Parts: sequence; C-alpha cells; structure tokens
Amino acid sequence: MKKRNTDLLIPGFLLLILMFSSCQGKSGGSAGGASDAVRLGVVLPLTGSNATTGNNLKAAMEVAVDIINNEHNIDWDLAKNKGIQAFKGAPVEILWADNQSDASIASTEAAALLEKGIAGIAGAYASGYSAAVAAQALEYGVPMVCGSSSSASLTDGVSYDFGAIFNRVAANDEMETIEFMEFLKFCNEKYNAGIKRVSIAYINNAYGIHADEMFYKYAPKYGFEIVTRVSYDTTITSADTEAAQIISSRPDVVFQASYIGDLTMFAQAYNSYNFGPTLIMCYCGGFQDASFANVATSLGVNFYAGGQACSAVLGNIMPTFFYINNLYKAKTGLNIDGPALEEFASIIVLAQAIEKSGSTKPADITKALRAGTFEAPYLTVGYVEFNNNGQNTAMASFITQLIDGNYEVVFPVDEFVTREPVLR
Repeated sequence: MKKRNTDLLIPGFLLLILMFSSCQGKSGGSAGGASDAVRLGVVLPLTGSNATTGNNLKAAMEVAVDIINNEHNIDWDLAKNKGIQAFKGAPVEILWADNQSDASIASTEAAALLEKGIAGIAGAYASGYSAAVAAQALEYGVPMVCGSSSSASLTDGVSYDFGAIFNRVAANDEMETIEFMEFLKFCNEKYNAGIKRVSIAYINNAYGIHADEMFYKYAPKYGFEIVTRVSYDTTITSADTEAAQIISSRPDVVFQASYIGDLTMFAQAYNSYNFGPTLIMCYCGGFQDASFANVATSLGVNFYAGGQACSAVLGNIMPTFFYINNLYKAKTGLNIDGPALEEFASIIVLAQAIEKSGSTKPADITKALRAGTFEAPYLTVGYVEFNNNGQNTAMASFITQLIDGNYEVVFPVDEFVTREPVLR
C-alpha cells in the first residue's frame, strides 16, 4: 500500500480526477457525502469468535453518534448541541467494517475504509486487530483513536512506530497490572488476606502474551511468588487441562487474560474442580463483558475481580454516565461495560478533536488529539488526555469485583467505592 503523500508526477487528466474526488470528500477526510456528514471509519469483529463483544461495541459507538448528532437534555455541551458546531451542525456518519475476528482481515478492511477519505478511524477491540488497523492508518496519515485494546506495546513507543496517528483511551495492561498488585497489597495490609502465591492463565495472542509479561515483571516486585504460568491457544474448546495445571500449583490468586468465551470455560472448569482461590484477577477482556456476571452468578461465586472503566452501580452519582448507560441498555438489554464505554469514548474524542481543530483534515485532527484534554463526564476521572505515545494518562479504570452478580467498585479507596472486597 502506497502512502497518500506521493511525489510521483501525475498526468494532467488524472490530476483533474483527483481534484474532483477531493471536493467530494475522497481525500483529506472532508465532510463528504450528500448530507455533508463528517465521516469516520470503524473496524470491529462483527462476526467470528469475538462477534458478540464486537456488536456490543458497535451499539456503544452508535450511542456516541446519537449523543453527537442530536440534542440531549444532560449537563454536557457536546450532548446539548446537534452535530459538529465547527461545521454548522454537520452530523457524524460512521462507515462500518467487519474484521471477522481476524487481524489480516482487519488490515484489508481498514485499507478499504481509508480509501474512502474518512477523517479518522476507530476500533478494533483485540490488540492484534488494532495494531493491524493502525498500521494502515499510518500509511494514509489518518488519526486513529483506539478504545479498548489493552496491550501496552501499542503505546510503548518501541514495539510499534505509529507516531502521532495512534491514540488509546483504555488503561494498558502495564497500568492495569500495577493497579492489580496495589489492590492485592491493600487486601493483605487491611484484611490480612495472606496472598503470597500467584498464577496466570493467558491466551496465546498479543493481548495475552503482553499481559503475562507484565504479570511476570511486577508480581516479584510486590513480593508475590509466581507458581504457574499457563498459556492456551486461541482455538481452545475446553479449559479442563489448563485449569488443572493452575490448581495443582495451589495459588492464592489467579490472574486471567481471557476473552468472554475462554474465561467462561475456565470458570466452569474451576467450578468442576471445586477450586476457590482468594481472588481471580481478570485483565479486561471477558471479565468486562456484562454477560460474565451471569456466569459468575450461576456458579455461585464472588471471587472474580478486574479492571473496569465503568460500573452500573455508579449511575446514582454520575448522571451523564447514567444517561448513556440507559441509551445503551435500550439497544442491547445490557448495562454498558468497560470496553463498550471506551469505544463510545473513541468516537466522542474524535468528534471533540474535529471540533477543536475546526477541520476535517486528518493532519489537523491528529495535532488536536495531542493538544490538550477532552471533557469526559461519563468517566470517573472526567477527562481524556493523550501523552506523546498516544496513551491516555487519565487512568480510566478501577477495580471491580463481581459480588452477587453486580460489578461493585472495591478499589482504589475513594468516593466511587461501593463495597468492601469479599475475600475467601
């Protein structure tokens, strides 16, 4: 794929065609289309192994478009107005692409969207998918706001060279690991939990491998003994063998880097072996999927915990989040979960950057994304701000524990905590 800024000489007739196309929004991300809409692209796993999650993320992004394009009676200027004010209320339009839960397809689908002259791109859930999309966005010089991918490698400034085009809303797995370790330390100090031995089960892809690396890096620093590290394939159909390996090492706490399907398999396997650790700490992924609450409830266990960017129990003290959650619940029948809210944020932040820059040119939007903070009254931290590597430095995550089917906020100790942790 050639970069958009080429120095090749173009024949005169072709130049005229390109000039005409640019007026129609085919290049430079203009507010193209008959409705003068500002067009954004989104790549998500709408079919394949991550389809359920992907369609929930799509619903959250549709809520974001509703918030941007229509008037809403909530205390948030962006929601009170119609469309992008810098363009006389032009609406945002999303062009959707399905990566079919495959990184190579994510790449080709992203390229197809970028050929349409979009102003920005978002997605794509799994870190491997997002890296593939970002690589294409870099070729075209189009900014990307990634909502929920967690691998720290995406924004470490070393593993990938995405430059200024890539920005991520979610806390990365290194930030999450440190928060997990601080939580376990807190449990030992305040509740005498006696947590010493820790294990990890992780899916063998970019997300899981990097989570394991962070677990391996930080557990000893906090004085915890690593007793097992179990990797499993993405095509797993049963977790019995892997669960048995974990259990045989007698950990006090298990870390899981799993999606909803494989986390459910592990939960069922642990239950069949009557395994009851002090806690099972889950990296984003499956734990954050609202349907996992039903899994834990059906098994009658309260020891699953993990990072979240939101929890329905905060609705009574966060009116903007409450309003957004209700819109999402009307579409899906579920409370909005962390990844869905983070993908909601990706569309909101792109719109805010377009508003701030007063432009739909990708280069201007790219600069605006790194130029300051973006109001986010739907997050506990209240804002989003990207550092030089594109990582949101406002830690939009806290520890929740599934207690009697509800995601209760248990750490850090502040005004948002709703329950004390339940420890075995």
